[in-house]
Amino acid sequence: MNHIGEALGDVVRTTRKSRHLSQEALAEKIGVCKRTIIDIENNTGNPKFEILYLLVRELDLPLCQVFYPEMAEDLKIRNVLFQELNTCSEYEIKIILSLVKGLRSTLENNS
Repeated sequence: MNHIGEALGDVVRTTRKSRHLSQEALAEKIGVCKRTIIDIENNTGNPKFEILYLLVRELDLPLCQVFYPEMAEDLKIRNVLFQELNTCSEYEIKIILSLVKGLRSTLENNS
């Protein structure tokens, strides 16, 4: 099995369990049979794009973690940042963006 399939199965299983969903409940939510979820989680099935899309949307899967598993630790930190940003208002995001740009400039000048 390739890295993508293995990463997908692991991410789906971990995320599904963290949301206290059974395989059957997840299958029902996205309109597939339980066997499809089992196959994906066991890395014995590669879902069609339509099913992958539904899984990503339903579980709010971090795409970087699915497609770039070798960057897992860095992605966890980025995921936390993205989750925080998702709770911000448009006004707060504009302020945060200005701060981030300023901090990056300062860090680059001090390196």
